[in-house]
Amino acid sequence: MKRSDLLSIIKGKGEYLDDLPFSGYHAVFVRSPYAHAKIRGIDVSDVTRKGGLVLTGREVFNAINTSSDEEGSSASTPPIALDKVRFYGEPVALVLGRDPYEAQDLAELVNVDYEPLEPVMTIDRALKDDILVFEEKGSNEVYRRTTEYGKMPSDRRIELELYWSRSSGNPIETFASFVIPGDPLVIYTNMQAAAYQSSFLSPLGRVKLNPVRQGGSFGSKFSLLKYVIALGVASKKFNVPVKWVETRTEHLAASNSSGPERKFKIEASFKDDGTITGLKFRVWEDVGASLFNGQAFKPQGILAGPYKVKNIVYDASLIATNKNPAGAFRGAGTPPHTWAIERVIDAIADELGMNRAEVRRNNLVDQFPYEAPYAVYDSGNPKKLLEMALSRNDLWSMREKGYGVGIACSTDPSTPNGSEEVSIRTGEGKVILSVGYGPEGQGNEHVAKELLSSMLKVPMEKIDVEVDGTLHSFGPGGSRMAVFMAGAIKGSVEELIAKAERKTGGKFVEGKIRTSEGIIDITDVNVESKYTFSLQGKYRFNAYPFACDIAVVKEVEGKITPVRFVVYLDPGTPLDEDVVKEQVIGGTAIGISVALYERYIYSPEGQLLTSNLNDYGLPAAPDLPPIEVNLIPSPSPFTPLGAKGIGEIPVGVAAAAITSAIEDLTKKRITTIPFEK
Repeated sequence: MKRSDLLSIIKGKGEYLDDLPFSGYHAVFVRSPYAHAKIRGIDVSDVTRKGGLVLTGREVFNAINTSSDEEGSSASTPPIALDKVRFYGEPVALVLGRDPYEAQDLAELVNVDYEPLEPVMTIDRALKDDILVFEEKGSNEVYRRTTEYGKMPSDRRIELELYWSRSSGNPIETFASFVIPGDPLVIYTNMQAAAYQSSFLSPLGRVKLNPVRQGGSFGSKFSLLKYVIALGVASKKFNVPVKWVETRTEHLAASNSSGPERKFKIEASFKDDGTITGLKFRVWEDVGASLFNGQAFKPQGILAGPYKVKNIVYDASLIATNKNPAGAFRGAGTPPHTWAIERVIDAIADELGMNRAEVRRNNLVDQFPYEAPYAVYDSGNPKKLLEMALSRNDLWSMREKGYGVGIACSTDPSTPNGSEEVSIRTGEGKVILSVGYGPEGQGNEHVAKELLSSMLKVPMEKIDVEVDGTLHSFGPGGSRMAVFMAGAIKGSVEELIAKAERKTGGKFVEGKIRTSEGIIDITDVNVESKYTFSLQGKYRFNAYPFACDIAVVKEVEGKITPVRFVVYLDPGTPLDEDVVKEQVIGGTAIGISVALYERYIYSPEGQLLTSNLNDYGLPAAPDLPPIEVNLIPSPSPFTPLGAKGIGEIPVGVAAAAITSAIEDLTKKRITTIPFEK
């Protein structure tokens, strides 16, 4: 079925934030040209003399409480720097002008007196602790957590050191918000999980939040929170509407939403037949200029991946450096872990002289539900996915023509404990579904309309979706919407039908209410229902998709080029197969890209050298291969309709398959991505 949520976007009527009417002041953040420096003084007299409005970090700090431990959060540092800047592009002041051009001109008049300090730009440098990003911590290791299950056995062992490079979410629409003063303070924003994050806006007083269409996020726009706080403080102080739209360069330099940058030291124990008996992970996560980030700890939901390993040590440290702070990007930390596990599997196979697929077959989970020490895997058949991948002789035979062919398997923790509220109302020939989040573009609203159409027996053209910021909503994030949207709609439909029957005295049958006086279409009965679907499992995550990928690469003019890619995926019950495949294609493209192209590069002095998409390495369509997706459903017994979340699983397994294919081609072990010849 064609997507029903895209027509307005194709016509240019998507109503992104910058499309909305606005009259007021425009904001520009004055940003540090240094990665590490003391702020000795800020002179704004030239700005105020010309009628500009200026907000400093101290004024923002005095108005808010910035502490947060949320996964992916960088809100543990102030929105605008106080006495010291800790990364290139960090805001040091906020300037308001009557239009964007005046604001930019005024911002250039702010005179900041910096005392440059030597920056800390790598994990290894940070671990020396002779230069501290946060002096008050006494160390650049700002957090550490160790989890242990069982005991490492005394079998054969192998040790790997691996590195996954920093990346950026790069949503099509960058961060954007505007704030209108008053009581309540009215905020329009494309922030992800805006309703959920509204609790962090409480220092601003009463707030009315209006989530708008996001134009992409996959975690990156969680980090808009700090900017929204600064804009809110400015709007209240000067009693003027304030608008800000981030530039692409600002996003790359200072989004507070970098993907994970991770260094691994992994020790694996195994038997002569390739059976893995223990995994010991030592992880150092570069969180940039922040005090906490949860991406290193989400892998605690998939510590052994899709494999039957009970003895596990996971010891992770968060390391502060003078870089754009980490946030949460597609997978929020599991893709590097999946990639690392698959590197271990391949290394064990090579050490034993075994086929890489055979080592996987010997270790894959084969009974469900499977209780690992850290999670319950609900359903699946990863061995079947592997066998289907191995049956693709059209791909494996390409080795004979000089191509490299690689394989990788994975699972991913989806559907974290939580809740989601929706509202449904009928009347005047329509069904209106209200959701509490700004659409990101994944097709959730289209699927919601399909579900409503199926449950109420109403044509989809009679169903509209609206955004209501007052609903208790988290929205997309953590591969949760298939389950939570289905559960919330199912519950709300049941309540709506019950209310309609009570109101009319009739009985609902196939989209109609049959009464003693005749038949009424459900869309003509004026009723409304709200329903909050909640899910609380034994562990944090409740549904586990599985995947097996095959990648084919070739060297073309000295460059590794992906030429074919095939995915076998268990999505649970697919609510819409086309939408699932779209998500898998997108996630797979990201995995291929981080394995081959995307990277942050900083100078030794801490300046960002990849300040545009070309330098950063974002691929164009010709840089990616055709991606074939095959869905092999295994319905979850723990979720409404048997669905699983699949938005995040494609990334890490794709990167692993590409890496394996490059190793097959080059006959060299790869320990770092993106790949460099």
